[in-house]
Amino acid sequence: MKPIKYMACAALLVLLSGCDHGYEGVYETRADSSNEMMSQLMSDFSGLVSSEQIVIGKDYMEHNGERTYFDDILVRESAGKQYLVFVKDGQEEVWTIVNETTLMKGNGLVNVVMERVAE
Repeated sequence: MKPIKYMACAALLVLLSGCDHGYEGVYETRADSSNEMMSQLMSDFSGLVSSEQIVIGKDYMEHNGERTYFDDILVRESAGKQYLVFVKDGQEEVWTIVNETTLMKGNGLVNVVMERVAE
């Protein structure tokens, strides 16, 4: 009976180690806005502001060579929308999932849109 328990635990560990949030990859950032005038202004100045790259891993985010580890990165659904949630020390940072390759962080007036450019 014990060998069966150990094998079941080992199989569960292998299964769980393969689980991820599905949004790992390299993302390029750009500014955006829900306000048409603000959006046009940002578009006009987009050549002056360089986009940055962010790497999202299974349990970390890397930006400008600095890696931040999280206790958990998970997908949460609320009110018909999906969110990518970064949990660290009981605090949450929430990004809206626009589609399978695009994430968004912001308050509507000014948003940072992250588009996956590599996996």
